[in-house]
Amino acid sequence: MEAPVSEASVRSPWQGTEIDTGVAHPCLSNLIVYTEEASHEKTLGPTIAEYVARHPCRVILIHAQPRSSPAKLEAVVQPHTNTIGGSSVTCDQITLRATGSSVKDLASAVQPLLVPDLPINIWWRGMFLNQRPLVEQMLVFADRFIYDGAKWSNLHYTVLQVADLIQKWQDKVGFTNFNWSRLRPWRENTADFFDRGLFEQDIWNIRRVRVEFMSVPGFEEGNQYRALMYVAWLAVQLEWTPVRGMPGMDVAQIQFTDKRGQVIDAELALMPQSSAMSQSIQKIIIGSEVGGQKNSFTLARDHERHLIDMSVNKNGAEDILRRAPHADSTKAELLHREMGRRVRNRVFERSFKMASELLQTI
Repeated sequence: MEAPVSEASVRSPWQGTEIDTGVAHPCLSNLIVYTEEASHEKTLGPTIAEYVARHPCRVILIHAQPRSSPAKLEAVVQPHTNTIGGSSVTCDQITLRATGSSVKDLASAVQPLLVPDLPINIWWRGMFLNQRPLVEQMLVFADRFIYDGAKWSNLHYTVLQVADLIQKWQDKVGFTNFNWSRLRPWRENTADFFDRGLFEQDIWNIRRVRVEFMSVPGFEEGNQYRALMYVAWLAVQLEWTPVRGMPGMDVAQIQFTDKRGQVIDAELALMPQSSAMSQSIQKIIIGSEVGGQKNSFTLARDHERHLIDMSVNKNGAEDILRRAPHADSTKAELLHREMGRRVRNRVFERSFKMASELLQTI
């Protein structure tokens, strides 16, 4: 049940319910969640409850309507209680509702509600560039900032703006996004091909990379960018230098050179949907060539069994190395994965910068 919040109660990290025997009130961090979509209200509740069950924290949920009037700022407090090992764990959620010009005051309204001396994470739902002045006010006291650009459009412009923001705040705030986090199974399984004693004579001589992806209509741009992020990560890790690109939504091509000056051709291919909701990366093929012998290292998604098949083709003989679990992560799982990092994600930042530069060539 929601109740009006008082200044005295929100300043305490233990407020929200009475502290009874057997009820713990841990708080490991602060999580600020910002949204302008009324439809998010129903879905955010279960997501936040799932997240705090994994990572107890104080949640400040902001519902903003900057184009509504009159200007108004209201707050209510609501506890999240979970039972773990027979004990109850309660975390606070403070919901701020802001309309009109009061949205501009949210940064100063949030600061007194934060639990002192704990990390401050921001999860921004939607296009945060539309509220850049407010974002930068909050970045002054934030440690981490996460967003989801999968449904963004006009990426040739917006990605450059995000890259500029990351560069400006690089000494203060760690940035990441869900597009990057969703790539984790693909990155980890790709890295396994490079394990010592497996294919070290073959995998380092990469000449081709093909990333096949699918998309529901209207979100092709965001799904292509996720595929591009994978190629950018590979280029950063292997120290490739971009040479040129050829634009296209059905097939986009990028050429690199490696440290020895050898050419690598990469392509992003939009495939027909296998089902009404199929989207994102479906298959990655890495081709190498040693002494005229062509080899391929493949990762392919098996939706029906929620797996990634990892296979190798050498001398025309194909072997499946293993099948690894790959189920779509919930928003709470993505949050926990990225916000649980103790250090800034420098690999993401370098890969994002590379992807923003590559995007301008395709």
